[in-house]
Amino acid sequence: MHDPFSPTRDDVDAIAAWSVIRAARVLARRLADVLAPLDLTPVEFGVLVQLATTEDTAADPAPAGLAQADLARAVGVRPQSVTALVATLADRGLIDRGAERGRGRRSRVVLTDDGRAVLAQAYPVVLASNAWFGPDTASSAALVTTLRPMLDGPGGPDSRPAPADEVP
Repeated sequence: MHDPFSPTRDDVDAIAAWSVIRAARVLARRLADVLAPLDLTPVEFGVLVQLATTEDTAADPAPAGLAQADLARAVGVRPQSVTALVATLADRGLIDRGAERGRGRRSRVVLTDDGRAVLAQAYPVVLASNAWFGPDTASSAALVTTLRPMLDGPGGPDSRPAPADEVP
């Protein structure tokens, strides 16, 4: 009996979402390898760099740091996972969880001076990974342009999950 569904390798490779998932796993491993000498994981780098984007500037009157729930969305991890992640980075002195901790209080997580120093070492290493996508900056810029609508749109790290009654 012949199976009516027999996809070829080309058929599978033509599925954009599956190709992106496979590539993301490869990239996560490669990024982990280049960050290992700095004793950082890709997600820990994500936490530090997201916090750096919230630092006080004269032009931005918003308070520095992020609440843990906002940090989880920005980095793309579950809120339950960010608690342990924040504790680990705080224990290492790279971030400060704020003085307002406690049930029902939204403290803001901020970078420490040590966190900024580690990020200053890690950022160029991670930025150099753009070369993995081609010898010129246009290749990585095109990829970012392609992915940006998905990251900024529904289901992206800056959006809230749909309520259960709206999930198809």
